[in-house]
Amino acid sequence: MADIFMSYSREDRPKAEQIARALEAEGFSIWWDKVLRAGQSYDQVTEEMLGDSVVAIVLWSKISVKSNWVRSEATLGQRECTLVPAMIEDAKRPIMFELVQSADLVGWDGDTEDPRWSQFVDDIRLAIERAKPPKPEPEPDSKKAPKGNLGWLKVLALLILIAAGGGAYFHFFGLNIPGFNKSGFSDCRTCPQMLQIEGGVFEMGSAENEPGRTPIEGPVHLVQVSSFALSETEVTFAQWDACVADGGCSYSPSDGGFGRGNQPVIGVSWNDAKAYIDWLSKQTGRTYRLPTESEWEYAARAGTQTAYWWGDTFSTEIIAMNAPQPVQSLKPNGYGLKGMLGNAREWVEDCYVNSYLDAPIAGEAQTNGDCSRRVLRGGAWSGEPEDHRSANRARTDSESRASALGFRVATSDTP
Repeated sequence: MADIFMSYSREDRPKAEQIARALEAEGFSIWWDKVLRAGQSYDQVTEEMLGDSVVAIVLWSKISVKSNWVRSEATLGQRECTLVPAMIEDAKRPIMFELVQSADLVGWDGDTEDPRWSQFVDDIRLAIERAKPPKPEPEPDSKKAPKGNLGWLKVLALLILIAAGGGAYFHFFGLNIPGFNKSGFSDCRTCPQMLQIEGGVFEMGSAENEPGRTPIEGPVHLVQVSSFALSETEVTFAQWDACVADGGCSYSPSDGGFGRGNQPVIGVSWNDAKAYIDWLSKQTGRTYRLPTESEWEYAARAGTQTAYWWGDTFSTEIIAMNAPQPVQSLKPNGYGLKGMLGNAREWVEDCYVNSYLDAPIAGEAQTNGDCSRRVLRGGAWSGEPEDHRSANRARTDSESRASALGFRVATSDTP
């Protein structure tokens, strides 16, 4: 078993060898020398080595971004382990990897004191550390542990919520306890339609055996979310263009040839989304914001714990594929929200962190991570099936205007 599998184009072999030797000097074991023994097939050995590695490194260059083999290895690496890409030349990455942050090794000459190299090595070490199985917890005292399959944390949370009283209902760990308030409101003709989401407790993150899972989706943990309102759909071009026309938004993104109007606004950065929200708040007198990552997943799951809100199997009948679709044309989840697991990738408020080890547990945003990068949720029309899972998360620079990026708005200032 190797710590690292490295994918690169044959033409980039000298640079790949330089990087491989430097990583070995850092103490990593790495499979990079693609020499096969008699009787071995390349695809079989590659699949085996990827399956046995913890981290997959892909070296993006002007040649490798066009290589079907490198793209395939990167895709398989993303599924089997943690993908840590590195740019060794200025090149346009394949669209399916645009949202995966790449290390900057352009022009790197082998200097291991280079801060870029140190950051690259730190990212690899962190990925390997995160992939280690958690230490087993001691078995609870059977005389004190609650019986049944909910577990003592779930039972405790349920008792707390019952004690809180009130007429709110919620889905609780797969139990169909009544509860979602489907009432909504809109503050103006061009304002987003908002749906009120009743608060509750849910298990955030993905189980270790969920297909397509990545280490940054764990560990699974309980989160208490307060009631809030979330826009029924992603913000549309029509709504965005109203902000531009009024001078609240200074940037007018391209529609990519897909049309404007009721299509989701795309190609907007986190900073752009915040400008729209500031304008919307001033126009309406209501305090709008981006949803937190916890709120987003709570709303996307709509009371479920399956990979997708409709089950564990990806469905092209529900998800927009090949092109974004008008927001109202998409099927709603159990909370009446449309496009939560598709159409555009959606910005949330949180700063990026590599795991949920120190995650907030009261539904608030993570503010202690890498705040130059913000979290993205939901798959895009151009993404892979595993990107659309409720627990899937990505991150990119807050200034990025990648073509598949959009957002929806939230508020705690409800009627």
